[in-house]
Amino acid sequence: MTTASDHHHPHDHDHHHDHDHPHEHEYTEAVAALEQDLKLASTILEWESGDIFGHVGVRLPGGDGIACKLFRYCGLQPEDWLVHFDFAGKKLSGVGTPPAEYAIYTEILRRRPDVQACVHSHAPACVAMSLADKPITTIHMQSAKFGDGVPIYPRPIHIKDQDEGTDLAQMLADGRAIIIKGHGVVTVGRTIDEATMNALYLERTAKIQGLAMALGFTGPTREFMAEIQESSRKQQAMGTVEERHKLRGGYSNEWAYYTNKIRAGERWTRGWS
Repeated sequence: MTTASDHHHPHDHDHHHDHDHPHEHEYTEAVAALEQDLKLASTILEWESGDIFGHVGVRLPGGDGIACKLFRYCGLQPEDWLVHFDFAGKKLSGVGTPPAEYAIYTEILRRRPDVQACVHSHAPACVAMSLADKPITTIHMQSAKFGDGVPIYPRPIHIKDQDEGTDLAQMLADGRAIIIKGHGVVTVGRTIDEATMNALYLERTAKIQGLAMALGFTGPTREFMAEIQESSRKQQAMGTVEERHKLRGGYSNEWAYYTNKIRAGERWTRGWS
């Protein structure tokens, strides 16, 4: 978790990024597009989870660092907190400082070439499930992606250094999400969109599963989970999801829905669904 005291004044811009890129214009445009998606993702996740201390990050083009955006403004001035840092956690450019838990990003991205983006948030239903030692699992179609259960990192800590980041990354393995017990969640994806929607659906699934358990649900059978996962696999194999993504410039339907609301200046009930 990052607090305002972890950052410089919001007008404190450092520009130490001295890497040479052969196609500087294309690089700048690519970074600007990623930063725009980070801003949209942080708004979606703040409103969906009610969390103001989370952040979302993405691998910079060329792999020379990470761009990271806090969910909310960090200072007195309404200026976005968005910083670039390298794989040692050293600031390259931007507003504020790298998050105190920068090792979440560096150690996962170091070990997962398939991952381009990560989210860290403090989703309350996920935290509650972790305290009860109830792994979030496949209970509805949109949670099929979580397989037989999201791992729960057992130490209720902030991920403060490389060793703790390594432990977390190793427990995540090739999964899409992990919950830090009593603390929060980390989700990953091939894009900012995917990592964001994994976080959104992880919290939504925790709410559904927790409510069902309060009503007497004891957990899905292996047969139940297998049927949902097979149905999801068949849908993916039909190619309809990828085709629809192409129609929206490569973005998911959920991303389009929420970003359209944001651009129209609409708000929704924070943390409701």
